[in-house]
Amino acid sequence: MNAEQRSVQAFGTEKIGRILLKMAPPVMLAQLIQALYNIVDSLFVGRYAESGLTALSIIYPIQLLMIALAVGTGVGINTAMAARLGVGRQDEADAFAGVGTPIAAALWAVFAAVCWFILPAYARMNTASEEIAREVVVYGRIVCLFSMGLFLESVWTKIHQAEGDMKTPMLAQISGAAVNIALDPLLIFGLFGLPELGIAGAAIATVAGQIAAALIVMRGGLRRSPALRRYPRYAAKILQLGFPNILMQSAYTFYILGLNLILSGFSDQAVTALGLYYKWQTFFFIPLGAMQTCIVPILSFNYAAKNLDRCRKTLSAAVCFGLAMMAVGTLCFELIPAPMLRVFTQDTRVVEIGRVGFRFIGVSFLPMVTSLTFPVFFQAVASGWKSSLLTVIRTVVLFVPLGWLFSRLGLTRFWLTFPVTETLTTLTGAVFYRRFLKEPYRTHRRKGSAPPQEAAIQPSHPGVIVTIAREHGSSGKQIGRLAAEKLGVPFYYKETTVLAAQESGLDREFISDINKNSPSRLHDLYLSTTVVQHAVAAQARVLHKIAESGSCVIVGRASDHVLRDCPDVVRVFIYAPREYRIRRVMEVYGDSREQAEANLRRSDAARAAYYKSISGDTWGDRAHYDLMLDSSIGVERAAEVVARYAAAAERAQAARRAPSGPEKSHKL
Repeated sequence: MNAEQRSVQAFGTEKIGRILLKMAPPVMLAQLIQALYNIVDSLFVGRYAESGLTALSIIYPIQLLMIALAVGTGVGINTAMAARLGVGRQDEADAFAGVGTPIAAALWAVFAAVCWFILPAYARMNTASEEIAREVVVYGRIVCLFSMGLFLESVWTKIHQAEGDMKTPMLAQISGAAVNIALDPLLIFGLFGLPELGIAGAAIATVAGQIAAALIVMRGGLRRSPALRRYPRYAAKILQLGFPNILMQSAYTFYILGLNLILSGFSDQAVTALGLYYKWQTFFFIPLGAMQTCIVPILSFNYAAKNLDRCRKTLSAAVCFGLAMMAVGTLCFELIPAPMLRVFTQDTRVVEIGRVGFRFIGVSFLPMVTSLTFPVFFQAVASGWKSSLLTVIRTVVLFVPLGWLFSRLGLTRFWLTFPVTETLTTLTGAVFYRRFLKEPYRTHRRKGSAPPQEAAIQPSHPGVIVTIAREHGSSGKQIGRLAAEKLGVPFYYKETTVLAAQESGLDREFISDINKNSPSRLHDLYLSTTVVQHAVAAQARVLHKIAESGSCVIVGRASDHVLRDCPDVVRVFIYAPREYRIRRVMEVYGDSREQAEANLRRSDAARAAYYKSISGDTWGDRAHYDLMLDSSIGVERAAEVVARYAAAAERAQAARRAPSGPEKSHKL
């Protein structure tokens, strides 16, 4: 077992607090560096002109949307690459990386063009001040038009991370932040003979930092483009995988935009006060965000290992840690709101509004811990729809409607939006969690399909390895077992998953059902997760060990592809007419005809998707098999055909290895 495998298995054994302390600091550092882009701009712009702070608050949702598109696309590429690297498909992973740069450039061009034209109207929609509107347009057009550095850096960073390189992206982020911090005062105030550019200087410093970061990750991130004919399929897959991330991040964009519009009805200073809250929020959310990032692999591993008690303990540890960290934020927002605001502004009206608002918001920090942690928990335990629903409830259903409702009672009451939203989201998450605990695993196991409790690799004589892929209802398992008996060799079906469970420390049913558990449209997203890759890798190691032990018959698990580099493998695909398979499923499982038809479609689709994800090839394609066999000829007869074919292949193998002499041909 290598270091990476031991690291993954430590998620199930090592103390949770110790794991979090190991993993959290690098994540916190990365998030702190990322936060500096917004913080530094606001700090210097606020000292240059109060109107600039309001402009930055107004443009903030546009920046969030830009980041959502850039990072979400990077996540799509990262996910596609990780799913393929996890099963050894380096060439296809490189092809996805090669498509990344053109996609980033195309998205940048569209986003920059749209923003250039809509920014004047957007600015007027958010403020009645001509000065502030002008600054919104100036800053926004610069950061959007020259945002190609952000799009490229996001994609190239995810390419590095997909291959396990975390240091280069970290160096890029540090360098980008350093460039931004250094240029901000020089360009805003016009120091050392440089022109005094004001808010435009802040925008230039921001894009310069992004370009500097992009240049660092370009080496290794910029890959050779695949053939143009592959672009439509690869681009569609990348955008499909990245869309959930884009959608969730965009939800934050629209709720902040909605709150800005509500507050603009009171005054520009109210919008500025909200913007300053988000600046300070960044610092207090860094430890909370890092902790949430770190618990995902721990939860995923233990959920897959069916160690539900450890999942509960991980959630409890995360909540306790979050409460302790956010309690500090609550104290600061309650006790020193005015000094915090004056770090950025000296406008007495902004400080007056913010002082009241900060105290209301500070109360929301404690329920916010659970309102933000529950979605992470559900994402990690394969309940993605609950995670997405909680995010939508918080950002779309509650924040903006409640903000509008409370604003009818005055500006002071508007700030009640925050504690009420976080409390209601937490209560909803708690209801989801209680229901999850009642039925944490949804199983639809059918008669005779449960994996055995124990298994061991059986020694065998040297000879061919027969791998059998089969359509649901074609009796492939029974044919494989009979063929193994006729050949006098071991048979592996569910035994393979039990051995993989022993190898990985995961639950045997989780491994057995990998191809059933994943959503059909986001199969790569599921397969790219750490715990699933760990399971797939363990399964591959077991299949190679089985092959090394001698001649045998293996059914399923994409074994024909996993053992593609092993000599003397006979690849069999068993199929049958649809009507035959329907009758067979009805007979074996007691299904009605409607149930049998539905199960045929679902099972074959899952096997095809799993095989495609593992191999990149089409399941059932004649080009990938040595023998295509119609099992409607009968189970016994089909098993005899497989056994005879394997025996002939074994004789041919022996002839090839024998001393040179007259060649013999073998026919069934």
